[in-house]
Amino acid sequence: FELHQHAVAVDSILVEAKPDVILDPLAPQDLQRITGEEIRRLPVTTVEEAVALSAGAVGESYRGGRLGEQAFVLDGLGVKNQVDASTGPLGVRIPPDLLTEASLVTNAFSARYGQAVSGLINVVTKDPGDEWRSRLAYETDRPLWNGWDYGIDRVVATTNGPLGHGIGLLAAVDADTRLDADPVNAPPPTDPRDPRTASPWLLPHNGGQRLTVAAKVTAPLGRQTIRLFGLRSTDQRLLFDPAYKYDGAFAPAQRVRGDLVSGHLQRAFGNNSVNPMTLDLRVGWFDREFLRGSLSQAPAAAFGPFPGAPFHFLGEDLARARDTAGAMAAVPAFTPPALSEHTPWGVPAFFVSSGSRGEIAWNRFRELRTQLDVTLGGGRDADFYLGGEFAAQHVETFQRVKAYLPVGVSATDPVPPPTASDFRPHSGAVYAETQLRVEDLAFTFGLRYDQFDPRPPAGAGTQAAGVQRSINPRVAVSTVLKNATFVASVGRFSQPPDFQYLVDASFDDTLRTGRFRRGNPSLGFEAAVQYEFSVRMRPTAITAVRVNLYVKRLDGLVASVPLGLDPDSAIFGNGDFGTVKGVELLLERDITRGWGVRATYALMGATATATNAFQILRRIRIGTLGDTIFPARVEFPLDYDRRHAITVVGQGRVTRKGPFSGLEAAAIFRYNSGLPYTRTNATGDTLIGLPNSYRLPAEKTLDLLVRRPLSVGGLSGGMYLDVRNLFNWRNLESVRRDTGTPGADATTIQRWAQDAYAANPSPIPYESPRYRRWADVNGDGYLAGPGELMPLYLAAARDFGQPLFAYGPPRLVRLGVEFAF
Repeated sequence: FELHQHAVAVDSILVEAKPDVILDPLAPQDLQRITGEEIRRLPVTTVEEAVALSAGAVGESYRGGRLGEQAFVLDGLGVKNQVDASTGPLGVRIPPDLLTEASLVTNAFSARYGQAVSGLINVVTKDPGDEWRSRLAYETDRPLWNGWDYGIDRVVATTNGPLGHGIGLLAAVDADTRLDADPVNAPPPTDPRDPRTASPWLLPHNGGQRLTVAAKVTAPLGRQTIRLFGLRSTDQRLLFDPAYKYDGAFAPAQRVRGDLVSGHLQRAFGNNSVNPMTLDLRVGWFDREFLRGSLSQAPAAAFGPFPGAPFHFLGEDLARARDTAGAMAAVPAFTPPALSEHTPWGVPAFFVSSGSRGEIAWNRFRELRTQLDVTLGGGRDADFYLGGEFAAQHVETFQRVKAYLPVGVSATDPVPPPTASDFRPHSGAVYAETQLRVEDLAFTFGLRYDQFDPRPPAGAGTQAAGVQRSINPRVAVSTVLKNATFVASVGRFSQPPDFQYLVDASFDDTLRTGRFRRGNPSLGFEAAVQYEFSVRMRPTAITAVRVNLYVKRLDGLVASVPLGLDPDSAIFGNGDFGTVKGVELLLERDITRGWGVRATYALMGATATATNAFQILRRIRIGTLGDTIFPARVEFPLDYDRRHAITVVGQGRVTRKGPFSGLEAAAIFRYNSGLPYTRTNATGDTLIGLPNSYRLPAEKTLDLLVRRPLSVGGLSGGMYLDVRNLFNWRNLESVRRDTGTPGADATTIQRWAQDAYAANPSPIPYESPRYRRWADVNGDGYLAGPGELMPLYLAAARDFGQPLFAYGPPRLVRLGVEFAF
């Protein structure tokens, strides 16, 4: 037979090849990624814990920066608590089961993103699948014996699938309650009469309740797809206060509620794969409310892992109305605290009852953000990115301290006036960025213009400077070597200050020196310039090595600038500056043949003149011994200046058949050198040495998760054991500034007791509720004189001075079960 040639029309064939994230020269970012599936396999609970495994992270401080100097991006849309990011939480929690991945970028991240000077946390959520899949997990420590039972109950439920007509749904619920939401590994008390002796592992009035409900809907809109996302998070906490140890009903509490709704519409133009154009329109609404103070009623009991009724606070209505005139007098329902008579010691000292501290702290932040991003293909060797965003914000705040007293000078201490604000800032940005490829070189050029208008409330104490502007260029160049990629980058980053610093602030915290700060609506941008060299290598197909060397210059950070000798005269100003230098080493072996490991080491030095905005800015100058040259301003280690940090994450799975087939294990080991602190004299008014010239001891933890697959009734699932701080290492996280030890020394305890006895030397008769029969040495029905009263005052002083929160968390064990269907 004879063969003939014929032209046959076939459909186009699309070949997609994902570039190696390690060697890709078009990825200049220093990106550390963790997937949602990895979070499920590791002994971590939240996205924040997962991101904290990255090199350069100290809690939620990144590369030596202050808290709140990072941006949070959810599905391409920025979300930030612009009111008090440096002192408060974001307000929303993303259930890990919703994630595709979370990543931390700490160098020249794209000009598309702003509102950050230290890092970018990028979170990508899943899309609903083509068939229904669900997961249900429950974990608890309730079956465990004393010392391991911290009252943890947590449930996670997710489901996703098609609803028909191309519409998909992804939904999740993440709820947990804890009897002790912030457990500590403090030594047990030595006095058997202390109630903590029987159960030293649980702190009273320290519980917490959290609930997050989220949903994502995808739907066709013509040839495009629209994505809608909604989330509500609540976090309620009882706050342990040592002064209210025996009268927890008057101790403080707080509630944070966050709502987030966003929409994303993407439109692609043109069928040309070489020169495509894509438009992304995103709109988001963020609403966050914070309350802290005294509960108006006892909190409702939780139902398993699900929280009870919302907390309500004394003076809550006054705060929401921002009624400063009504708050000038003593606020109704607040009563002055009195020395407690419910202690084991009976004597009137240290512990209080009958009334709270009188704090009312409330703020609410609302933001409507619109963002448009355009991606243009410029041929095979260029890409262009253009876009902009605009955010209309609404800020409301109220603060009152010692609400049981009228404003003015009390018998012992001045009471600052209440502060309130209601203003509507605007912020916006435009950016342009291009990536060019020239043979083995790749160049990234970006320029971002940011501005914000504080639009302060009428009657603000300082004349506003109007619109604040900032121009931020970013440049990166990369080239491919043999099995390696070299990247050099430099960029300027800026963010508006927390809006809480634009208005007056009153607070009840004498450690900050004073109780009042003047707001400054003229505050400008906080900024940083970072230089970085990075080398990324693949020695083998399954291993990767990354080395980052960086220098970051901080400038214009907010600090409290004194205007006189009175600390309450200080005003917030852009007066702080600093320098961060560091090296990061990352080693990784992909999970192959049943095991994988990732290790990071970070060496860092971070210095500045103030760690947070409430610290009084001290311009300490080194003496010149008569030299006529004026000395330079001196920088000191920041509170987050962690010199050495090592993190090792290992994962393994038994693949052979047998009784342990399918068994999974994951471990996280951390070793961190100590953070700096400042020594003072006993009165706290004189520094011993330079600020932050002393160091805490090193910290170490080992966390472990072991999972065993199981099948019940046709449902696949597993059982797991999650252990944090496996060896129960007692890590010291803070010390007393006067002694450099966790607790007060014997001399200080003796002085406290003598001062308390001198203030109340009166005998305690038998009829008094303060009388303690066991302390009546001579049995005359009176506790009188130093022989009988001083031992009680000493015991009370030792009880009050226990350094509970000087220590980190103890061993925490959770038993869990999960099913997928």
